[in-house]
Amino acid sequence: MANKALGNAVRALEGAGVAALFILMAVVLIDVIGRNLLNRPLPWGTELLEVVLAVLIFALYPVLALRSGHISVDLVPVPRALQVSQRVLSGGVGAVLFGIIAFCTARQAIRSADYGDASALLQIPTAWVLWGMCALSVATVLGFVVAVIRPPAKGMVVHGTTVD
Repeated sequence: MANKALGNAVRALEGAGVAALFILMAVVLIDVIGRNLLNRPLPWGTELLEVVLAVLIFALYPVLALRSGHISVDLVPVPRALQVSQRVLSGGVGAVLFGIIAFCTARQAIRSADYGDASALLQIPTAWVLWGMCALSVATVLGFVVAVIRPPAKGMVVHGTTVD
């Protein structure tokens, strides 16, 4: 049951990432065509792209954390006996860092809501965007924790090494 819920959450986040990437491509295409052919760029294009880019990035962080899919560079070869410790350490560091990001975005969202901040042209409340970033940062923390607790599947590549 938990694996099914986790799988559904991953698919939803991947779907949000795909949708955000498509919107990003479409807005840039329309903006470039309007700017170069019609001499009329989208006046709100940059604003929308900033929000969509935040959705794209923060929607995919939890998926990457859960799959241990972040880019890693192994500068020092680690013996197989220490690879579990390496996985726990990297997951712990990632969870702490994204916990800090969640805290900072929550603090900024509260300030933004108090001030009534919104984007200039589309009037998107910045607190909504920041709360979304905060929630997805918390999901990323949970992804790191689950990735540390749950052993990696056989054949999965973790820190440049295929799990046997």
